[in-house]
Amino acid sequence: MRSAFVTGSSSGFGLALCRRLLGEGWRVVASADAIGPWTDALRGAEILLCDVRDPSSVTAAAARAGAVDLLVNNAGYAVFGSQEEADLDAVRAMFEVNVFGVGRVTQAFLPGLRARAGTVVQLSSVAGRTVFPESGWYAATKYAVEALSEALFQETCQFGVKVRLIEPGSFATGFQARAAAASRPRDPSGPYGALHPTWDARKTAVLKPPQDPEGVVSAIVDSLGDPAPFLRVPVGPDALRILSLRDALGPDRWSRMAADRAGLEAPHRPGEVLSPAEVLAGEADLLATKAADAHGHLSHWADDELGRAALARLRA
Repeated sequence: MRSAFVTGSSSGFGLALCRRLLGEGWRVVASADAIGPWTDALRGAEILLCDVRDPSSVTAAAARAGAVDLLVNNAGYAVFGSQEEADLDAVRAMFEVNVFGVGRVTQAFLPGLRARAGTVVQLSSVAGRTVFPESGWYAATKYAVEALSEALFQETCQFGVKVRLIEPGSFATGFQARAAAASRPRDPSGPYGALHPTWDARKTAVLKPPQDPEGVVSAIVDSLGDPAPFLRVPVGPDALRILSLRDALGPDRWSRMAADRAGLEAPHRPGEVLSPAEVLAGEADLLATKAADAHGHLSHWADDELGRAALARLRA
């Protein structure tokens, strides 16, 4: 019987994945930092206390679980805030879970995973490769998970260990509510208060309403049957279009376009996503701008006459 250890099993992706694996005949060791009513939904699973912030808790959980074929590093949450205004104590606590917690659990289970040529599933995010204003601290933890995962694969591939990086967009897991509770409230009278409406509108335009977490569960389970030793798996139409455009533009052009969406106004260089005025002025290189439009990142241009005219020219 195949065996799995899942962190953060009390809700969201972790709970749904444990239920799916149980239904498919896996031995499932479900863990969280507190034992509660969530365990009623996982009858048949082995339930372990595992606070990923506590080395002794992780060591004890790994010893009780024994060697597994699948490790799922799912535990994590977000703290949002601008670079200037974020609560750094809250940010440090988030890093303990999202980065060092992943490291502790991975270290504890790697001997068994190497022996079994097992699989490590890392829950990253669309924020593992892109950012919005106020998401920099959270994204830094997911960028770290991406880097750790790539290095982990290079270090363990000769032992047959497989790595899957899962990059969800917006899903209905209680993520936003927990982030709001962990983050310092916005100050509407602060230096960035006037920018909040623009930031929110631009983010809402490219993210989907929260989707069914079962979509992420299916992506994880499907990835386990793929023979590829390393997979990066964006999940959800918003993640796919955001990350596809980011890859098409490259990191520098993507960053410049993201700054434009956040309110920057300045002339562009050839090959970048142009402004409406530059499109209408007859600039020759429209490839990047057309790509941005095709991926839904210029919908805000429809808010004024100049932008609508530029969109019409792009699409002609």
